[in-house]
Amino acid sequence: MNTECGEKDTFEAVVTHPDYRVAYHEFAQRPLSDSCWSLHAGPDGRIYAACCIEHTGGESASVVRYREADDSLEYLFDLDRVTGDLRDSGRATQCKIHYSFAPDPERGWLYCATHLSGPPKGERTYNPVGSWHDAARAFRGAYLVTYDTAGDQVLDAVLMIPREGCRCLCFDPVRRRLYAVTYPRDHFVWYDLERGELHDLGRLGSVNTQCLFSDDRGRICTCIDSGRMVRYDPDADRIEDLRWVYPHEPCQTAWHGVLYDAVREPASGAVYMVPWKSRPHLARFWPHDGAEGRLEDLGALTETGDPRRPRGVNLDHVGGLVFGRDGKLHYVRAEWRADGAAPPRTRGMLCRMDTGTLEHEPLCTVQGGAGRNHYVARAAADRAGNLYMGKIMAKPAGFYRIAVRGARANGPNEPAPRWWG
Repeated sequence: MNTECGEKDTFEAVVTHPDYRVAYHEFAQRPLSDSCWSLHAGPDGRIYAACCIEHTGGESASVVRYREADDSLEYLFDLDRVTGDLRDSGRATQCKIHYSFAPDPERGWLYCATHLSGPPKGERTYNPVGSWHDAARAFRGAYLVTYDTAGDQVLDAVLMIPREGCRCLCFDPVRRRLYAVTYPRDHFVWYDLERGELHDLGRLGSVNTQCLFSDDRGRICTCIDSGRMVRYDPDADRIEDLRWVYPHEPCQTAWHGVLYDAVREPASGAVYMVPWKSRPHLARFWPHDGAEGRLEDLGALTETGDPRRPRGVNLDHVGGLVFGRDGKLHYVRAEWRADGAAPPRTRGMLCRMDTGTLEHEPLCTVQGGAGRNHYVARAAADRAGNLYMGKIMAKPAGFYRIAVRGARANGPNEPAPRWWG
């Protein structure tokens, strides 16, 4: 690891690694874009990203695909046009896909579900609760769009969740179901793809989890806002509380211990998780170890600092969990220096962890484009083992492509499908 900067060993230095080469791809054709929440490897092995516009009224999200042949972006479709819920309708817009891509390898399809927050045209903000009964302005609902990655066409767009957005999505290829959490009511729902029916299991809490994940039996797990881990049993069609509470620092309570990101280790089947919570801890869950699985606390991932001082969840952030071809867990952690600056100086550091020794290694900074670089959302790997990570807090937004030297030789060419967004 080395630094390339005019000043030596400063916080602003670009940290590089000989095996990891970072490039940034900006959504230049969508200059009003401000986030890339969802990023996923499709069933064709190519990388799909959600180009979101949530802070400008009367705009629409787009689905973008990376084209390796010429290192460019393809703007596949706009969500308002394929759903028919047009951006200038006067309603809250189809502004984003929020952790809601899911691949269907058997059919070669990619599912994506929409989310809310973008205000109507000419307005600056949108309150979904305050506008719930406003027939002219209220969000129509989360649409489910099915994209055929082989035929390069949208096959269907249906209203899946009326009046609410889809916060996160998970696909069950055996039962042909999609699981989701709604916003703002925070309901756990599942959608029958064959019948086109929505089933509502009721409210989870007040703060949405950002991630659902599944085990080998098709059970769906997450953590709710109390920090408690819950699991949906599709055979019993009910949600059960597990004994586990998401680990946290001694200066904190379990509150807001909802999941932010989770990824399954291909070799062991263990699921590695981070929360949407300041002072985030890495946890490892063994879903089939006993009746309720087994949860391990693997410790803090960022600098814990003075426990008497508050820490912002959007500053003290970890995201972009993905396994590399070397079998190691990769992620991006936020690092910052206050130094009297407002806002603090920030950067994102790509790290990897050996899941056997639990040793962490900082690799390089992720950088590029407008805005700050400390907040990475989701990550994915292509068939060659290169890594891709969505960027937040930028206008235009975009994603990082991290070329990994020798990645293909270190493992299988085909990564295991990630069923959740």
